Amino acid sequence: MLKKRIAELEATSNKEKPEIIKEVLKEHLEKIPEQFLVEKQRMAPEELKKESERIAGLRTEEESHQRQILELLQIAQDKGILNAVSVVKQLNNPHLEDDFHAALIKYFQNV
Repeated sequence: MLKKRIAELEATSNKEKPEIIKEVLKEHLEKIPEQFLVEKQRMAPEELKKESERIAGLRTEEESHQRQILELLQIAQDKGILNAVSVVKQLNNPHLEDDFHAALIKYFQNV
């Protein structure tokens, strides 16, 4: 869905791809998971909490920040971007959230 929207805008817009991706992601992230995702796609609050605690626990490991980003990207691939954003928001770490958004932009540049 997002890849298709990015491709559509690339074909009709004179903006650079990173700017298009940023715009599409912003649009997508304004959606409320409970209203947008079907029930089987939604992560339950307990699951969101468990994932955020697991990722927060990575802080004690070497290169933890990058590992956290990779784990969030994996959640985005497995469970969807809205769920991954819900997890990162529970971590209450604006720096990590910004880096995750940047990683999403890089990911979509390469697909």
